[in-house]
Amino acid sequence: MKDMIHFYPTRDLSKIKHVYGTGLGLELYKDQGKCLIFDAHGHGMIGFCVHHPKNPPSSTCVTFVMEDKATVDQTFEQFRSVLEVIHKPKLNEAFKLYHAFLKDFEGRDIEIQTFL
Repeated sequence: MKDMIHFYPTRDLSKIKHVYGTGLGLELYKDQGKCLIFDAHGHGMIGFCVHHPKNPPSSTCVTFVMEDKATVDQTFEQFRSVLEVIHKPKLNEAFKLYHAFLKDFEGRDIEIQTFL
């Protein structure tokens, strides 16, 4: 396998470009007209398409795995400028991780986490 792309439905590619590109700092890899594909800094790719109507955007979760707790905290501070905060970074004993949840403009959950 060379790479992996996860695709998510969207209703608004211009807002996706602003939030995930400008706001979250992901590099736009390819603009296919109906899909935008972003490079997650060498850790796979994430795509958003207007022609995937099967599931509402709010039925999905995008998780960004970080190196450590400090990078979770730093990334949370960056992401909160363009995303709605669900909960600030905290320890999750059940799953042995440190994580935060936010929500994008279409209701998609965005998780930032590190495994402990």
